[in-house]
Order: sequence, then structure tokens, then C-alpha cells
Amino acid sequence: MNFTLNFTPDKQYYNEAYGEIVSSLKYKKYEPYFAILLIGMGIVLYFQDTYKVSGIMPVAFSLVGIYQLFNLYFEKKKWIKDRLDSKILGQKIEMQFTDESFKHNGPFSNGELKWNGIKKIVKTKKGLLIKPENGVSIYLPNKVFKDEAHIEFILSKY
Repeated sequence: MNFTLNFTPDKQYYNEAYGEIVSSLKYKKYEPYFAILLIGMGIVLYFQDTYKVSGIMPVAFSLVGIYQLFNLYFEKKKWIKDRLDSKILGQKIEMQFTDESFKHNGPFSNGELKWNGIKKIVKTKKGLLIKPENGVSIYLPNKVFKDEAHIEFILSKY
């Protein structure tokens, strides 16, 4: 099967891509819950420690949780800002898929990646994540596919 996809990255694409990439990571998607748990533990420890034996531990737990929440927020904001500041924003990207490989043509580079160079392909709620061996994630939203068979074809190559 041979087919070509064309898309133009914009702010909506990068917001969606960030969410889908994070949701595919093993522990990253649970970090907000862990931060909230730390804050909750700090609050519980503070009110349970009637004799003030725990010292600053309740405050420390809460501060670490608050720091983690802010860090997550600003990490996402920085990741998206870096992509929006890049020169690829608004530029057309073309990806051609064949039985042997897929090729990409963009404003700054052209390349070909054989299917055996793919470490992982993940179907997410809103698209596909292709993860080559080099660690870079390629996100393809469902809306760029003209046919469900194209998604199945890519998934079959993993």
C-alpha cells in the first residue's frame, strides 16, 4: 500500500501532540496525580500532628507537590512555545508511506526511515505516535488520514 499524508503544524496540532505524547509515556501521565497526592499528604500530616512531632515535613510535602504542579504546567508551556517559535510552524510537511519505509519532505529536510528502524507505534485517542530508534516522536493526528485503512497499515508495520 502506498499513500501520502500532508499536514501543516499549528498551535492546535502542537497542543494535541503534547497531550498524546504525554499520555503514551509510562509514568509521565501520572505526575499530576502524584503532585496532588503529595499536597494532600502534607495537609493530612499537618492536621494529624497535634503534638507537632513531624516538624516541617507536612510543609515540605506540600511544597514539593506544589512545585511539581508548577513544573508540569511550565514544562508544557515551554515545549509548545519552543515549537511555536520554530521556523517549521505553518510549513507544509509531506509523509509518503510505502511497504518498505516512509519518507518525509519538509521545508528543512527530506528523509527516509525503514520500518525496521521503528521502535514503537502507538495508537492514541486522537492519532498515531511513531517512535523511531532515535527517540524522536512523530505525531500524526487522525484527521490527516483519509482512510482508516491507512492507520491500520501503519499499525501493521510495527
